[in-house]
Amino acid sequence: MHRHPPAPTPELIAAYRSARYRVSAPQGDVLLRVDAINPCVAALLAQADSPWAVFVTAHQPFSRAVSADENAARQAELLAWAIARGMPWLSGEGGPPEDAPANTWSPEPSLLLFIEDPAIADTLMLTFEQNAVVLCDAHGFCTLRWHPYLPD
Repeated sequence: MHRHPPAPTPELIAAYRSARYRVSAPQGDVLLRVDAINPCVAALLAQADSPWAVFVTAHQPFSRAVSADENAARQAELLAWAIARGMPWLSGEGGPPEDAPANTWSPEPSLLLFIEDPAIADTLMLTFEQNAVVLCDAHGFCTLRWHPYLPD
């Protein structure tokens, strides 16, 4: 049974929109910009021969603080989930925008998973209790995809 996320506050929505989503790629770090095209993201998708990628973490379920041990266990479970399905991936980190005050929030380990179907993003949010993920298409356009139980 899947839990429903709480309705996101305007502050939480703004935090997701302005966060820095960084992928550690072989050619160097790639930043995913929400509602923007990044040719480097398109190149990563082309190299992976994948039509879609989703940037996701398992940390802080529904933005609720949990212990470092629980976050680490959840992230290990996410990686195991992806590997069990044969999904190529790159590691990354989601964190506060560069101009945010220090101590805004700690960067969260994340994965950029190369996927065949964007519906997998919904499965990930349901399974790992995330409010949103960053979904990227083959053109390198990245956007926030909100949890399927949240209104558009």
